[in-house]
Amino acid sequence: MWLRPRGRDALGQAVSTCRQAAGLTQEQLAGRLRINRTTVIDMEAGRNQALARVADALSVLGYDLVVVPRGARIIVSEPPSPALEDPGARPGGTAEDGL
Repeated sequence: MWLRPRGRDALGQAVSTCRQAAGLTQEQLAGRLRINRTTVIDMEAGRNQALARVADALSVLGYDLVVVPRGARIIVSEPPSPALEDPGARPGGTAEDGL
């Protein structure tokens, strides 16, 4: 299973999905993190301000988080260069260049 949470609500849902996949209750996760259950509830509901700010900041910057199980093999490729997608986007280039 892998997840690509986009935004604060999706990040909270990812925590909930991963917790459930691990077979843990909110209380058990809270115990492992040494926090109270209410914090886990807020985290999963997208109400944890620290997580919300991280999710919002990455989104504004044009980045995604990817949640994968530890030990998973991950292959990432860079998106195409804007210059290759739109010849008019490179300095001196025009859409008629045909690149």
